[in-house]
Amino acid sequence: MQLTTTSMSDDPIIPEINHQDEDDEENTDKDKIEKTDSNHNLLNTSSSSSKNTKLLSRSPSPSPRPAPTGPPDRALNQKFHVAALTGNLNILQELVTKAHLPIDCRDRENSTALLLSSARGHYSCAEYLLANGADPNARRITGASPLYFAASYHHTRIAELLINKYKAIVDLSTFDGSAPLHVACEHGFADIVQLLIGAQANVNVKMNDGTTAVMLACQNGHLSIVQMLVATGQCNLTMQRLDGVTPLFLVVQNGHEAIFDYLNENIENIKPTIDLAREDGATPIFKACQKGYDSLVTKLLKFKPNLELLKNGESCLHAATMFNHASIVRSLVDNGANPLLNNWEGMTAVDLAKEAQIQDILDLLMKALAPKMSEHGRQYLLHKSTRRSDADFDSDLVEHEERDEWKLYKSLHSAAELERLEEEIEHTPILPDLPAAKGKHGTVKSHRPHRYHSTSQK
Repeated sequence: MQLTTTSMSDDPIIPEINHQDEDDEENTDKDKIEKTDSNHNLLNTSSSSSKNTKLLSRSPSPSPRPAPTGPPDRALNQKFHVAALTGNLNILQELVTKAHLPIDCRDRENSTALLLSSARGHYSCAEYLLANGADPNARRITGASPLYFAASYHHTRIAELLINKYKAIVDLSTFDGSAPLHVACEHGFADIVQLLIGAQANVNVKMNDGTTAVMLACQNGHLSIVQMLVATGQCNLTMQRLDGVTPLFLVVQNGHEAIFDYLNENIENIKPTIDLAREDGATPIFKACQKGYDSLVTKLLKFKPNLELLKNGESCLHAATMFNHASIVRSLVDNGANPLLNNWEGMTAVDLAKEAQIQDILDLLMKALAPKMSEHGRQYLLHKSTRRSDADFDSDLVEHEERDEWKLYKSLHSAAELERLEEEIEHTPILPDLPAAKGKHGTVKSHRPHRYHSTSQK
């Protein structure tokens, strides 16, 4: 009879590691095994079977059978891989010794039996395969190795076997640059991290996007892993991802205060990383202000970070005001943040608080401005338009405490006049009404959009 089956790669067996999503789907191994068994019985065949099938006969053989010279049978390969995946050592041994299957035969995803056993944590199968010559550095189509899978799924004994006895390459990465140390640090597997460090793994190895192992540990809040990496004396905390993110940025962004305290106490010079910004201009303290991490903001302010306008067109005070974090607004103002700093839209923190009707923050900001402005000046800020066109308020009145009340009056008068003109412009068409076309009654109205509107006037 002719043996036919589908390739194992038609339905992926091992879920790939995704650093952004930790929910791995379960594989349908049981269905594959049932399908294989229902199609054929490889170990019990009749005397009329094909030449390849006779190799699996249980009848005694008077002499050893030579290894097949032709291409391996896909059905035998599938049986071999399913046995490795499910931990069936007896089937593995029989297929290797009687069918003489290549120990590293591959499926369409380039998986070997050792890769599958390592991913599922079948130690006895992995040990048998390695003892019979399986490649400890075999790579799947994604570049994943047996050690990478053992590190990903916390199979410590298999990782020890691969490293200590078979000298697997500890920094062998997938094609996105992810090494075993990356996944172990991401998931917080301290024993495997220690094993890899002891095997001289590169603690600063980068993924394709520049991510390092310490970044993943910081992002996920694994303090013990950060301590291990820093203790090597080789961990570089100033390295940046391609988007500019640093380990400290990830610590602050995710609110891991215990890790921040550890870095602050054990890193000699952490200050250079305080203002290292992401590519959009956001700094660690900006993210802390945005997310409302009061304690972290207080600790970061001790390093005198940049409170001026950032590359993203906002300041820390704008961020705290927009997200309604009054206590952080107070801390920023007490440390010299300017309530009259214009953002990319020409809005000040006062304007934002006024527009959003956040009264407690507005009161804090006006109180902070009291020593710098007269009562008239503060009233102007409270009642002026928040449009960008009115953002050119005479700062000399604020910075130099101008005593010329007439000049201030003129400013107030100009602001009122500007608002009146704006109201008038809004109701004035850009083009005058045109006479009607010959033979028609009425007038033709312009359909050009008004300067303040994106839709046509009707």
